[in-house]
Amino acid sequence: MKTNVIFTLLMMMNLLSSYIYAENKENDILYNSLIKEIRCMVCQNQNIAESEAPLAVDLKNKVRDMINEGRDEEYIKNYMSSRYSDFILYDPPLRLQNYILWFGPFIFLGFITYILFRRKINK
Repeated sequence: MKTNVIFTLLMMMNLLSSYIYAENKENDILYNSLIKEIRCMVCQNQNIAESEAPLAVDLKNKVRDMINEGRDEEYIKNYMSSRYSDFILYDPPLRLQNYILWFGPFIFLGFITYILFRRKINK
């Protein structure tokens, strides 16, 4: 009887530890993916995973804290972009204020092509 109780407790502890391990593994995967997508505001075009600048370390800790609080990826990205601007994300959202960043190169290419084509016709 005593052996069955101990065996049952061990099985329950095993199931609980595997659940905790799976949850921690998911959190680690989310953490690693997020720190690779967030730009270090101090370094030159490095993500915070690669940077050891004090701000990058603080941002990594903040991301870890928010994940441990149960926040999702979208919330963390919105928090970071609202605090540090959309520049902090390597893939910024499409918003009215950054249309020029998304469509500017195409507009510039079209404008230059038009100018060059017109010059060729006028010669």
